[in-house]
Amino acid sequence: MKTAKTYIVLILCWLLIPSGLFARNYYISSSGNDSNDGSIEHPWLTLEKVSAAAANDNNGGYIQPGDSILFRAGDTFVGRLMIQRSGAANIPIVISSYGSGEKPIISGSGNIENGDFIEAVKFINTSHIVVESIWIKNDRKNMGNITWGTCNSQGIAVEANKWGGVIRDLTFSDLKISDVFGIDMINWEGNYTDDIGVRGIYFDSEMNDGETLIGIEDVLIENCYFYNIGSRGISARHLTNIRNNPIHEEDRNKNFVIRNNTFEKLGGSAVVLASVCNALIENNDFIDMGWGDRNSFTDRYRAYGEGCWLWNSRFIVFQNNSQIRANGKGDTYASHIDFFCQHVIFQYNYSEDTEGGFCEILGDCKNIIWRYNVSVNDGFRENAHNRYSIWLSGYVGTDQDPVPSDSSFVYNNTIYLDKSDCKPDISVFAKNTYIYNNIFHATGGAQIGAGGVDIDIFPGSEFLVSNNLFFGDIANDFTKLDDNKIQEQSLFVDPVTTNGSMDGFNIQQGSPTINAGKTFPEPEFPLAEEGIFKDINLYTSMDAFGNPVDLLNIIPNIGASNAYNGNIPTTVNTPLQEEKFFSISNNPVKDLLMLNVEELSDNLKFSIYNFKGEVIYASSINKGDREIQIQIPDRAKNGIYFISLTQEQRIQYARFILYR
Repeated sequence: MKTAKTYIVLILCWLLIPSGLFARNYYISSSGNDSNDGSIEHPWLTLEKVSAAAANDNNGGYIQPGDSILFRAGDTFVGRLMIQRSGAANIPIVISSYGSGEKPIISGSGNIENGDFIEAVKFINTSHIVVESIWIKNDRKNMGNITWGTCNSQGIAVEANKWGGVIRDLTFSDLKISDVFGIDMINWEGNYTDDIGVRGIYFDSEMNDGETLIGIEDVLIENCYFYNIGSRGISARHLTNIRNNPIHEEDRNKNFVIRNNTFEKLGGSAVVLASVCNALIENNDFIDMGWGDRNSFTDRYRAYGEGCWLWNSRFIVFQNNSQIRANGKGDTYASHIDFFCQHVIFQYNYSEDTEGGFCEILGDCKNIIWRYNVSVNDGFRENAHNRYSIWLSGYVGTDQDPVPSDSSFVYNNTIYLDKSDCKPDISVFAKNTYIYNNIFHATGGAQIGAGGVDIDIFPGSEFLVSNNLFFGDIANDFTKLDDNKIQEQSLFVDPVTTNGSMDGFNIQQGSPTINAGKTFPEPEFPLAEEGIFKDINLYTSMDAFGNPVDLLNIIPNIGASNAYNGNIPTTVNTPLQEEKFFSISNNPVKDLLMLNVEELSDNLKFSIYNFKGEVIYASSINKGDREIQIQIPDRAKNGIYFISLTQEQRIQYARFILYR
């Protein structure tokens, strides 16, 4: 006979058992019935049944943390799936598939009596959710009773409002999201609406409500395929008017990781982040962004987009992505850093045939870093307006006074053009801007800067252009800004056959780019090696091809490839400490290396390095002659060498060829 005490113990034990221990699976099949119990032997039939089970407590929902909602592979389910329940930390609610065959399809459009849904799948105030192995569609054509938002359509919509506060821990994996279109992409005036609300996955958060924090945090999107969508692939926003405050006080969504996805044939941009803190976007492929006919008033595609578009966001790393063919009447660059962004790194990316150009940074941004990227034939827009290899604009909104961005770094990139319709220009309206160690190549009728090189630097700030390589038809107004330029062929491995990859833009041994770059203290990324950026080094440790780099202590190559680098050390500590105070009189050199020093100098020291960075000869020069002769050791073989000349805090490196 059980006593009251026994029942109390049993109840306490029950409460202490993790909820996931009694998790169950709910199965849905096109041959099921909503009166069934949802077991694999007796599955449910409709999305309405699942949505009722996944409603909030007030509306009778009962799915628990650890439960799984499983749709049968190969089946199609028409309607809207609504999820308003949350899992728990490490015990998520899982939405997935079972059986073999093609992923099950959830479509928000089809033969729906009351009209196609705006969202095929909608999450409201939900946390700890995993969605995987599902195919989402929403090709809206039937308005029905839904008379508003006809230009809107989402595959998946995630909403955070004041009733849910901050929602977190959302994973979207191995999804196929395709054929997402609004009913009508055209407004009443016969033009595209300003904000085409067509998105594969849409994260939408209200602004904070007084002391109630609202937002979406800790999102992972990986191994998904986005195809044939009228506008954007992934879009996130946090409604806010707050800017220029400390990060911890900002009204933003946080911690988005978007990796290993493919985006193909999208009418808009693949990834659009507005008011987001902390995002890592890596290893994605963007193919045919901005798909559609921009001159057609019946086309269902936006016809205006690129791989990534950031606005009013902080701490973003965009790396190891590939963009092939991006089109649009405006913007449309290798990446688009819109105004009010801070601490953005754009590195190790490849872009090809992007209509607008390579680098776009708009107004009032800070610490934007553009490094070790390869750009091929970017900048072919017919209209010369908004067609640049480098474009730093002060634009911060219509009818607003321009605001220059501060601390923009463009270094060790390779910009290669060999098509006659590629004629990007250079425009810089900014302050504290640094353009170092880049390759600018324009042949085959391509030009850089022919339409204009406009430089407008904010008074009292720095504008430094140094150690770039220019080859081909590049405006003198640009090349003359660089006192340490090289104007020779870069000797790429195979720039003709790109195959949509950067491999051909590695360099060959003997390239003039080797050990010819500038050392300097790199800009910092304050969140490096923390959180989602745990694998992001504080300073650059490799180039675009995986070769090691140390920009502060070792003289780098010019361009995105640091191959064959000689690891020549330097003591340079500031961007201005390396000075030009001597020149080589004879090059190539046979036996004697002849130097001209600008002024009489005592106690000069020199070191000569071979191609591997090994010192083959070092000594001091004590007499104060402007002309110096150095006997090259007989053991030195023909090849490329480097000499460093130092005096007190001054140092200069120069390259010469030994040919006997």
